[in-house]
Amino acid sequence: MIEYLDIVDENDNLTGIIKEKQQAHRDGDYHRTAHIWLLNEKKELLLQRRSPQKSSFPDYWDISAAGHIRCGESVIQGAIRELKEELGVDSQESDYHYLTRIRFESPCNNEFGYVYLLKTKLKENEFVFRDHEVAEVKYVHYTLLEQMVKDRADRLIIHKNEEALVFEYIRNNLEK
Repeated sequence: MIEYLDIVDENDNLTGIIKEKQQAHRDGDYHRTAHIWLLNEKKELLLQRRSPQKSSFPDYWDISAAGHIRCGESVIQGAIRELKEELGVDSQESDYHYLTRIRFESPCNNEFGYVYLLKTKLKENEFVFRDHEVAEVKYVHYTLLEQMVKDRADRLIIHKNEEALVFEYIRNNLEK
């Protein structure tokens, strides 16, 4: 399925331009993504192992769910859709705790990532992988994941600034 994205400017304002995802990446256009971190009652964050068929970072461990915001979607609508597509989780807007927006820049991928935290009681075996993007999931205590990021653990996609904000939020708001 071809995905079309709304192109935004360097300040995250809609431009009215719509492009196919691969074209937007090729051209270096700014677009929006949602990054969803699932947190259980033990203060463990859910990581997903990306499918071996993924074109980027196959078999790497990554954040709970993430994806591009499609043309005409709001960021929260895209987050809800991505969580359902990747992990089979039904959610609603009120479940999402917005943490921040991060500007990511690289030669072929410029985006504004909206970062959310979602509390869950789901166990690892209750997630459903529907679109062949995810091979497996596991929970990791946030302090262990923090150390893994510091150590640049093998086969872990590092979102250093984003992860630091997630760890800080848990430490400051959920450890009390």
